[in-house]
Amino acid sequence: MEEKIQITCEKCANYGLEFRTRHGILPVDAIDGNPDADIWIIGLNPKSKIGHIEERSLSDFKLFNPDGHRYFRDFRKVSGKLYKNWQREDSNVAHTDIVKCFSDTFPPKIRDKGTNSQWSIIDNCIDYLKMQIITHKPKMIICNGSPVCRIIISLLPPPQTEDIERLTSYCTNVDNHNYWIVLSGFIGRIDNRNKRRLGMEIEQIIEKENINIE
Repeated sequence: MEEKIQITCEKCANYGLEFRTRHGILPVDAIDGNPDADIWIIGLNPKSKIGHIEERSLSDFKLFNPDGHRYFRDFRKVSGKLYKNWQREDSNVAHTDIVKCFSDTFPPKIRDKGTNSQWSIIDNCIDYLKMQIITHKPKMIICNGSPVCRIIISLLPPPQTEDIERLTSYCTNVDNHNYWIVLSGFIGRIDNRNKRRLGMEIEQIIEKENINIE
């Protein structure tokens, strides 16, 4: 007998978004790969079928393969070492989005969505990301896109001595845990030269913090 679809979050029902599942998945479970990985890549929201939660189980999340979608394959030109590790079953790289619900566009194309719907949806969902970060404590967070950078800077702000306008990465300590934050434009839209510059910065932090991606 097929399991019934459950709605485990409907905060954004007015925007046409609901977190639906057949397997008891909660929004905080929506992490592709090993949730205890040292490196997290964070995007804005799932924009393809790969993000559609309904049919996925926890094991589907953990067996994630970045070769399955162009969005993730773009990271090959950022860092070949990181991408090779990401392909492994014992990968030390994971991915999640700020907004956990799938939609073809973001914000979703619905009537009367309002000019601030993007940030309203993010505000509704941000507590799930906070809980994920507090629970799993990654060592490095790579922000994919300026909206993601803005949110992560607000959650994990840089030390007061840092000039945020000039930063491309920074280390901050929250509750006695060091987080390296790497800021980037949307990976799919930056040129190959800037992809590689970003990758070199990521690899320098990996080496400095002895993060295992071999």
